Amino acid sequence: METHESIKRIFQLYVGKHFTRAGRAVFGKWLRAQQNQAEKEDALHQYWDESAGEISSDTWNEWNRLQERMGLSFYRGKRIRMRWMRYAAAIAIFVMTAGGTYWTTRQLTLRQSTEMCETFVPYGETCELVLPDSSRVWVNAGSTLVYPSDFSQMDSRTVYLTGEASFHVSKNKKKPFIVKTAGLDVQALGTVFTVKSYAGEDFTEATLEEGSVKVSLKEGDNRSYILEPSDQLVYSHADGGVRMNRVDITLYKMARKGYLIFENVSFEQMILMLEKKYGVTFQYNATRYGNDLYNVKFAPDETIENVMEILHQLIGIQYIINEKNVIVK
Repeated sequence: METHESIKRIFQLYVGKHFTRAGRAVFGKWLRAQQNQAEKEDALHQYWDESAGEISSDTWNEWNRLQERMGLSFYRGKRIRMRWMRYAAAIAIFVMTAGGTYWTTRQLTLRQSTEMCETFVPYGETCELVLPDSSRVWVNAGSTLVYPSDFSQMDSRTVYLTGEASFHVSKNKKKPFIVKTAGLDVQALGTVFTVKSYAGEDFTEATLEEGSVKVSLKEGDNRSYILEPSDQLVYSHADGGVRMNRVDITLYKMARKGYLIFENVSFEQMILMLEKKYGVTFQYNATRYGNDLYNVKFAPDETIENVMEILHQLIGIQYIINEKNVIVK
């Protein structure tokens, strides 16, 4: 289920958005990769059902050129061909609305040897990885990072995130490092920063620790902001509003070491983070805890049993843990 939601979120990153040529080529590589083909088919099915586009002869011509240029593997065998025929027009409409007609040209900047890497981190886990340019990334639970296996053939180092990740970017003035999310893009200039953009949450956040970043909004008047260390930009998906905060960056450094820190957060926010951290599901009465804010820090080696006992001591909650379910009375 988590993988399926992540695939849907990646599709949502592209629909109706503008990308560089290399960025569109990156998505093409990811789409044709064999990994998670069933989930990609489901996402295309949903896009087709929701799309207002109309099929025409130009649509099918576009699909045929797309198949030829991308070398799509969906048509291997009669059975697979018939299954994918339903989605052919959806793909063609999709790439045209995403500006993907570039994929059908002969100037594709990525060679066939350049493949897409996809790192998916399930709830209850975190992951640290090194990108092809030696940039380091700490990927939080419930997150997906998509990036090319080789940046050398691209005019930028563009990666795609759904979830939360911290980046320690290697300097390269000739190739800007860009993190794309559903609501905003973050361009780094040799820096350390965190981006949080989970599916289903109301806000996307960009928080700068070192260096400088340029944050560009994708909707409305294409506003952009330059952040300084300790700046946090919070973007609202509901109304397109932007809020600037000053934050304690030591908290983000501690988070990468495994600490779980809450400062002035609602009970709901705290529960969401605990679910991601420990891979559990909470059941509780939201109205009972709706008005209070909480401040608490948990060490890296704390178990969910330790966490719940601490919360019991601090705020008096009663609970039952049944395997992966936590029931708050």
